[in-house]
Amino acid sequence: MEVMKPLIDEEDSDGISDEEQENTFLPVKTHYQLENEEGITFIQTLTHLLKGNIGTGLLGLPLAIKNAGIVVGPISLVFIGVISVHCMHILVRCSHSLCQRMKKSSLGYSDTVSCAMEVGPLTALQKRASWGRYVVDFFLVITQLGFCGVYVVFLAENVKQVHEGFLESKIAPMNINATGSSSEKRNTDLRIYMLCFLPFLVLLVFIRDLKSLSLLSLLANLSMAVSLVIIYQYIVRDLADPRKLPPVVGWKKYPLFFGTAVFAFEGIGVFSLERNFLHLVNKSHMGHDNTQTCRTSVKFQSKVLPLENRMKDSARFPQALNIGMAIVMALYISLATLGYMRFGDEVKGSITLNLPQDKWLYQSVKILYSFGIFVTYSIQFYVPAEILTPVVTSRVRQKWKLLSELVVRALLVCSTCAVAVLIPRLDLVISFVGAVSSSTLGLILPPLVEILTFYKENLSLLTIFKDVFIAVVGFVGFLTGTYVTVEEIIYPASTVLANATGSFPTDVNATDLVVGLK
Repeated sequence: MEVMKPLIDEEDSDGISDEEQENTFLPVKTHYQLENEEGITFIQTLTHLLKGNIGTGLLGLPLAIKNAGIVVGPISLVFIGVISVHCMHILVRCSHSLCQRMKKSSLGYSDTVSCAMEVGPLTALQKRASWGRYVVDFFLVITQLGFCGVYVVFLAENVKQVHEGFLESKIAPMNINATGSSSEKRNTDLRIYMLCFLPFLVLLVFIRDLKSLSLLSLLANLSMAVSLVIIYQYIVRDLADPRKLPPVVGWKKYPLFFGTAVFAFEGIGVFSLERNFLHLVNKSHMGHDNTQTCRTSVKFQSKVLPLENRMKDSARFPQALNIGMAIVMALYISLATLGYMRFGDEVKGSITLNLPQDKWLYQSVKILYSFGIFVTYSIQFYVPAEILTPVVTSRVRQKWKLLSELVVRALLVCSTCAVAVLIPRLDLVISFVGAVSSSTLGLILPPLVEILTFYKENLSLLTIFKDVFIAVVGFVGFLTGTYVTVEEIIYPASTVLANATGSFPTDVNATDLVVGLK
């Protein structure tokens, strides 16, 4: 394992006056060098970007449009997307400014918030600047583990449908009258499928080097791309007249839309802040105790992916980012609108669940997309693993470090599976994670950080009003989204009935959920 050294060493700032410290700047573009390690290519970087952004959030957006209305929904999606990208630029600018002011070569999201509090105008915040780092890290962990929990539910629901469709195709011709036996098969508890995935997910996250997943990531992207093509050709066949769909839905459902939309767009804004993770290197690799400074990219608003720093030509990272954003934005808006127009009130938490179960072409879509989500699980899992494992490994002897890290990774996977078992509702888990964590990281903190960072530079009233407005939107979405989602989780009957397709056999999953949660 190679030790990454900074090209420019950070000097101790002791003995330097505040005025000199503010006037002495380090270059913004200060990179760490990977010794004897080959970087990833432009295509590999774009592959990881698309892989991390096109997931379950995309497939859940048609249901989000249903909760907002055929007119309000797409407009709101564009609005949230624009704000997300704007908040990305805010944090990039704040990070660069604070790097110069604090004489740091790089700052991650949590460090940016902490430094902004330190240089801010309020003494109370200055004394508690370290709290900012802990708050961001907490929401990063919650967000990413929430994503992984969503993936477990998605995998279980889609594989369950495929399995039930296979059983129906085999049992029905053999015994047409054996409806009781067939129904019993279809009633297999969704949580059994979740537990079946657990050992495979544990083995997957034991792969600690992201570059080792580049081939799997490429295959996953191809499978998901094929799946999306098949989904599009199915939903455009019989679109409903949009005039027959409600343009606006009651405000009680809009918070569910907000949570789902923020969850989906959470991966849109990507910025290349650098963050230093310190962890001990295993003795078997280094031969002695050593501290490795791991520089990784922080993907706004909550994903930590070593992309920009691992590129052979890091100057092309913005190009890869822009291409990825353009593709994902187009997919989000089009699939959300067309999906709702195709299925109307029958749309489910993932549009794949609306595809026919009696045709293997559409069953293959669920298999292919599930493979893509399975690989994505390991990428999303990188965040909590990098934040939490050093806390444990730093407290054990060198020979036990590798084992302790693997144990922590296994326990984290079990925690995501436990969340999925407790809340086996794909739409509600997505909305809850989006409302609680994604809105905090993506909408509330960035504008506040801008005010704290640039308050000495005579911010215009328009800028202050804009920042306050974005933060208020995020905070209101946080409160209302969390309240409505928790209410739906505790009293799920109304939502289950609203999402029913009108056919008892296909609704058996939802019925089981109501019984299981009572």
